Amino acid sequence: MIKLSRISSIANEFGEMKETIKAAFKATKEELDIHLDSINRNTNEIHGNYEYLAELEAKIDKLSDKVDELQMQVNPHFYTFDPNIKLSSREQEVFMALYTSDGRVTANDVARQLSLTEEIVERIVGNIAAKDVPIVKHVLGDEVFLSIEYHFKDLQARKNILQIDTAMPRTV
Repeated sequence: MIKLSRISSIANEFGEMKETIKAAFKATKEELDIHLDSINRNTNEIHGNYEYLAELEAKIDKLSDKVDELQMQVNPHFYTFDPNIKLSSREQEVFMALYTSDGRVTANDVARQLSLTEEIVERIVGNIAAKDVPIVKHVLGDEVFLSIEYHFKDLQARKNILQIDTAMPRTV
């Protein structure tokens, strides 16, 4: 008999433990559901912000195009290029080395990057400049730094006015 009452007591304890565990799991599930709802609301808000930013970007692009048009009306010689002017593949490589550089680089830097001599790079830079591509030369001390003029760089990024071959292998 003692064993039967002991078994009954253990069964009651297990029943109480079962109910306690059920309540704990239910509370945990409710908390997780609250977190899930919060995550879903945040996701919707992020998506809404993304759509708004995409609309703003489209409007900024339109404004930028209109500013370019106005600039062309005010100053007709502002970045007018002969559409027949093409850069050779070597000129494209040197242009892209300057275009993708952070800030100013020397002809020697470009030469090392492209495995050319400094003299060849200087000659190619001269050829590019002769085709009315605005390459800016800054002299600091005894070094000459090269860069692409900022507004032209922006125009090239938006309109690819030099028609750079995108299949051209890039060197880094």
